[in-house]
Amino acid sequence: MHVDLNSIISALSALLLGYFTFKQNGKKSDMDSVENNRDYIVEQNKRLNAENKKLLSENERLRKELHNYEAKH
Repeated sequence: MHVDLNSIISALSALLLGYFTFKQNGKKSDMDSVENNRDYIVEQNKRLNAENKKLLSENERLRKELHNYEAKH
């Protein structure tokens, strides 16, 4: 059985290229996942900030109402 040196080099090159291609795709996938997580966290932060603002406003209104109630009695 005779194996040509060019065939061996070509096979090794193909294996290396395949390895690096999959490695880069994995990194891209990880970066997409990180970006998606970041976007989700930013959206949740905005939602929670808006909810917190509403609750602070309601809390202030209730404090004033309590203060007025206590002043009358």
